[in-house]
Amino acid sequence: MATMVNTYEEFTKNNNVTLEMLSEKVVLVNGKTRSTWKSKKWGFGFCYNNNYYYISDREKIPYHSLKVQDSAQGSNLKARTVEIDLTPKAHDTKIVKHEKFNQIKTCVECDIPVYLVGEAGTGKNFTLEQIAKEMGLEFYFTNSVQQEYKLTGFIDAGGKFHETEFYKAFTNGGLFFLDEIDASIPEVLVLLNAAIANRYFEFPNGRVEAHPDFRVVAAGNTVGSGADELYTGRLVLDQATLDRFVVIEFDYDRNVEMNLAHGNEQLVNFVRGLRRFSKENGIRATFSYRCIITTTKLMETGMNLKTILTIAIFKGLDKDTVNTFRTDLVKDGNTGKFYYALKELQGAA
Repeated sequence: MATMVNTYEEFTKNNNVTLEMLSEKVVLVNGKTRSTWKSKKWGFGFCYNNNYYYISDREKIPYHSLKVQDSAQGSNLKARTVEIDLTPKAHDTKIVKHEKFNQIKTCVECDIPVYLVGEAGTGKNFTLEQIAKEMGLEFYFTNSVQQEYKLTGFIDAGGKFHETEFYKAFTNGGLFFLDEIDASIPEVLVLLNAAIANRYFEFPNGRVEAHPDFRVVAAGNTVGSGADELYTGRLVLDQATLDRFVVIEFDYDRNVEMNLAHGNEQLVNFVRGLRRFSKENGIRATFSYRCIITTTKLMETGMNLKTILTIAIFKGLDKDTVNTFRTDLVKDGNTGKFYYALKELQGAA
């Protein structure tokens, strides 16, 4: 991929195309949209025919206009030019549900405890908040309990009982989510098992019956088999614990990713390709929804794509590891400019 600096006239003449501004961040080349960016060194640029083009006289690029022919039988109306607002609108973020949403919700509605197994950053917390909202339940969250009192609560020296998220859900009703259950101490799991089985619990301030609307969902990065190379510090869950739950695998969802990427299919293909490659080759790296969110935000500022890959996607990985990554057109789909940005990054490493 070459980098070329042209005037507006040179670009249109040499490539035999039309060039128009649709917005400050989008140009039309022969009527097809191209995302733009700004480079401190080269100025205003975009990608066309697998080359980076920078236009030195950006102010000469005409803005796209829409001509509408008014027509009516017996009318003498003439053609008129209609002014249209081409200011980029904020992305319409629709509420997209994870593919396992209905499956999880059905279990929760049936008062069946659920154990979600999935990688970090797959959106477990957000999905459960959506489910609680649809069911009209309060949502309570606790992460990786390392001391019993963080589940049970405690009475201080003044005799005051300090409630926990678990206590609130158990007594008032609601969806209680214990994340990273496989990183919690075994004593906590014994207490949780008892609460689920008996529907009552001995808190420091006395015995309490479970509210009819009390529901439990737990989540972990492993299926209870203990630590692995990617998730160290995880504990083996005993069969008594696993037997209380239905186990649902919760992976990354493409529809959610497309929504977070504002429809940028090349970005989604690229991140999913990196995820696939790291798994197949035993590379300890996480390419989560957060990669897509951060990359999308930085691209909207016009930041150089190679820089974005360095600070938002390959963060924490050494140069030798970055140089091993490959995406595959057949397995991953078209990754477009991200493919070339990766090649550029690897060439500079």
